[in-house]
Amino acid sequence: MATQAHKHKNSKNNKIKKIINIISLLDALFLFITFFLLLLNVLKMNVIPNKYMMYIWISLFVVLLFLFLLVIPKIRKEIKIPICFLSLIIGCVCIYGLLKILDTTDFFKKISVSGYEVEPYYVLVQKDSKYKKIGDIKGEKVGVYTNASETYEDSLHTLNEKVSITKSEYDNLAQLVEDLLAKKINVIFVSASSKDAIAEMNESFESHVTIIETIEVKKEVKNLIKDAKVTQEPFNIYISGIDTYGPIATRSRSDVNIIMTIHPKTNQIVLTSIPRDYYVQLHGTTGLKDKLTHAGVHGINMSIQTIEDLLGIDINYYVRVNFNTLIDLVDVVGGITIDSDTAFIPWTDRSCPIKKGLNNLSGKCALAFSRERHAYLSGDRHRGENQQQVITKLIEKMTSSKTLISKYSDILSTLENSFQTNMETDDIYALVKMQLDKMPSWTINNVNLDGTGKMTYTYSYPRQELYVMVPKEETITNAKTIISGVLEGKTYAELTTPTT
Repeated sequence: MATQAHKHKNSKNNKIKKIINIISLLDALFLFITFFLLLLNVLKMNVIPNKYMMYIWISLFVVLLFLFLLVIPKIRKEIKIPICFLSLIIGCVCIYGLLKILDTTDFFKKISVSGYEVEPYYVLVQKDSKYKKIGDIKGEKVGVYTNASETYEDSLHTLNEKVSITKSEYDNLAQLVEDLLAKKINVIFVSASSKDAIAEMNESFESHVTIIETIEVKKEVKNLIKDAKVTQEPFNIYISGIDTYGPIATRSRSDVNIIMTIHPKTNQIVLTSIPRDYYVQLHGTTGLKDKLTHAGVHGINMSIQTIEDLLGIDINYYVRVNFNTLIDLVDVVGGITIDSDTAFIPWTDRSCPIKKGLNNLSGKCALAFSRERHAYLSGDRHRGENQQQVITKLIEKMTSSKTLISKYSDILSTLENSFQTNMETDDIYALVKMQLDKMPSWTINNVNLDGTGKMTYTYSYPRQELYVMVPKEETITNAKTIISGVLEGKTYAELTTPTT
C-alpha cells in the first residue's frame, strides 16, 4: 500500500516536473526571441554609444544564463519556477522595449520627406448665396485670380472635371474680392494662400463667405538636401512654421522663418529669426520683391533658396511644422513657462491673456503668444523673439530626462503627422548617439533681423499695396557674421564682444 502511494507520488511529481520543464522551454523560447529581436533592432539603430555597450553585453550574458538554466531539465522546481517567472518578466520588458524601438523607427519613416506638397484651392461664395454645393455652380461665371502659383492650371483643370464653369480672370486680388462682396460675381476660386492674403487685407472677409468645395493639387518636390557629417561638422537647419492646421504637406505661407546654426563640437546653437514680412527677392525672380512669407506658397524649396540668397549661406536641412505641432507638443510636455516683457491680450486668441513676467502656457496660448505682433512697437521683429523663446523653452522641456522617459511615446505620436524634415534617419540617430555619449550642454543664442515697415506692391500681388518690412542691411550683415563665425568654430560671445 505504501509502495503504491509512493509510486503515485513519484508519478505525480514527474508529471509536475514534466509540465514545469515544458513551461520552462516555452519560456526560454519566448525570452530568446524577444531579447534577440530587441538586441538586433538596438544594434541596427546604432544609437548606443560604445561606453554603454558593456551593459548590452552584460544583459546578453544574463539572458544566456537564464536560457541555460531554463533548458536544463534536472534543476529543482523550487529554483526553476522563480527563474521561469523572472525570465517571463524580462521577456515582457524586451517586448516593451522592442515596441518603443519600432515606434521610433516608424516615426522617422513618417516624418521624412514624402516627395510632394499639397496646395489647397477653395470655391467661395457669399454666406447667403443660393449655391450650397459644387454642382450648383454649373455654367456659372467664376472669378479666378491669375497670379497664383504654378499649380493654378492644374487646379482649374480639376475644377472643370467636377463641374463645367466659365472663368472670369482677375489680375487684381482686391478687385476680385470687391466684386464678390458687391455681388457683381457670385463665385470665386482662389488658393488657400490667396484666401489668407484676402483675410489680411479685409478682416471681415471670412465672416461673409463660405467654402462649398476644396480642391487639393499635389506637386512633386525635389529634395535639396546638402549632407553634412552632423556629429563632426557644423550645419544649418531651416525651421519653417506654416500658418495652417492639418496635414504638414500643405503648401502655405511660412510665418516662422528661423535658421538654426549648429556646431556639434563647440556645442553652439544660434537661432536667426527672419521676419515673415521681410521684403526680399524671391529666388529666380526679377522685378518686384515679395514678402518672405509668400515664398512658402511656392513650396519649401523656394523659401530655402530665397533665404540662402539673402544670407549667403547653405541650408543643409529643413524642419517644417504647423500650428498643430506647437499646440500639441506644448500640451504633451505639460506646458511651458515663458517670460513676457509686455502684458497683452493676443489678437489671435483673446482667451489667453499674457501678463508681464512669467506665464505658464498651454499649447493654444503658446501659439497665440508666438503669433502676436500687434502688441509691440517693433511688431514682427518682437514676434520673432517670442518664437525663439518658445522654441528654446520647448527644447529644454523636451530634452529633460524626466520628460523623455515619461512622455516619449506621446511626443512621437504628437509629432507624427505635424512634423516633416529632409534629414536622413541615420543622421538623426547619429545626433542622438552623440547626445547620449557626451551629454553636452548646448549654448543657445538668438539673432534677429530687423527692418522698417511700409506699404508697397509685391511679386505675388502686384496690383495692391501690402505691408512689408524693408530690411536693415546692418542686421543682415550682423547675422551673416555670427552665422559664419559659429560655422567656423567661434563662440557667440567671441563674435558679439566689442573690440577695444
